[in-house]
Amino acid sequence: MVNRATRATALHVLRTLHEAGYEAYFAGGCVRDMLRGERPNDYDIATSATPRQIQNLFRRVLMVGATFGVAIVLRRDADGVDRQIEVATFRSDLSYSDGRRPDSVTFSSPREDAERRDFTINGMFYDPLAEKVIDFVGGQADLAAGVIRTIGEPQERFDEDYLRLLRAVRFAARLGFDIDPATADAARRNAANITSISGERIVDELTKMLALDSAADALRGLAELDLAKHVLPELDDPEVWQAAVARVERLANHRDATLALGGMLCDVKPPAIASIVRRWGGSNDLKAALQFLAEHCDDWQRAATMERGEFKRLLASEYWRRLEKLWQAREALARGETIQTEKAAVRAAAIPPERVAPDPFVTGADLIDMGLTEGPRIGAVLSAVYDAQLNEAVATRDAAIAMARRLIDEA
Repeated sequence: MVNRATRATALHVLRTLHEAGYEAYFAGGCVRDMLRGERPNDYDIATSATPRQIQNLFRRVLMVGATFGVAIVLRRDADGVDRQIEVATFRSDLSYSDGRRPDSVTFSSPREDAERRDFTINGMFYDPLAEKVIDFVGGQADLAAGVIRTIGEPQERFDEDYLRLLRAVRFAARLGFDIDPATADAARRNAANITSISGERIVDELTKMLALDSAADALRGLAELDLAKHVLPELDDPEVWQAAVARVERLANHRDATLALGGMLCDVKPPAIASIVRRWGGSNDLKAALQFLAEHCDDWQRAATMERGEFKRLLASEYWRRLEKLWQAREALARGETIQTEKAAVRAAAIPPERVAPDPFVTGADLIDMGLTEGPRIGAVLSAVYDAQLNEAVATRDAAIAMARRLIDEA
């Protein structure tokens, strides 16, 4: 496994480039975060060195983005951990016919490289050796003013990559900033174009939004820029949307994107959820989690009194902890309290772990030995006997075998 670069790794790579005679700076989001007094999660370097020159300087280099001036430098740190850092050549992007990647690039100057980036707060460089900010785009002023503004003409920046519509909302929500009026107006005009972006990129951006305390603010931002109805047409009703935002607001402090997605979509029917996840190119695991949460989101009303076996099946699910949190949000919004959810939690705590999902007393092989050969009937008998076991109506294997024989005879 290769991890993101630490500051020490980034400094080593930057110094190596400097010593070889190349210009090199920290670039983009790490500069924004440092100026805000935050510790960057990742570092990127922009340099005058070309990918081939970068490859000649370092022992391990991945040239996966060399066509676009990007090389990935790999380095093992003092603790023996492999780190990677993206090193990109100063460049100017030409046309964007696919709305994502430039058709071609030309290597250029730091100023031209800054001017091709998305927002001013992401367009600054920092020289850690000289301890100097290089700002060609007014990023420091917008950072101080709390403004998200495109670099140059908003329409041009959005035409290059419509995912920037969502990124503007995410940065505004995460940082608590306002979106510049001209940038916001251009975003509204282009809102429908978000559907030209692949589902995978959209859900990746949504996941980043929903994994933050500011998740509900991000959803409000999507609505304000007319993006919500294009990203999630299934929620395109004022009451439905407001209810979804309210649930996400209750759940945001958990910083769990899957839980937030489940809260947002829990009033959508499971088949429609399957269609949404398919549209996003999401995993089967994500689909299963969201459908489970939707199917059981209102079971808080009877969880304390439902049949013991049914309750145990919920408790045995890998999504149980998320379901508990969703119940808390649903009940609090419906009743202003969480009494039923608290009762369910007490009930769950009282069930010994080994009794939540015990091995079944009776197996398919047992039923075949009893002479049962019909596939669906075997499944029905196994399910009925296991339900009785979970309900603790049968407590031994002998009792379970006797029940199975009785069900077979009755059939």
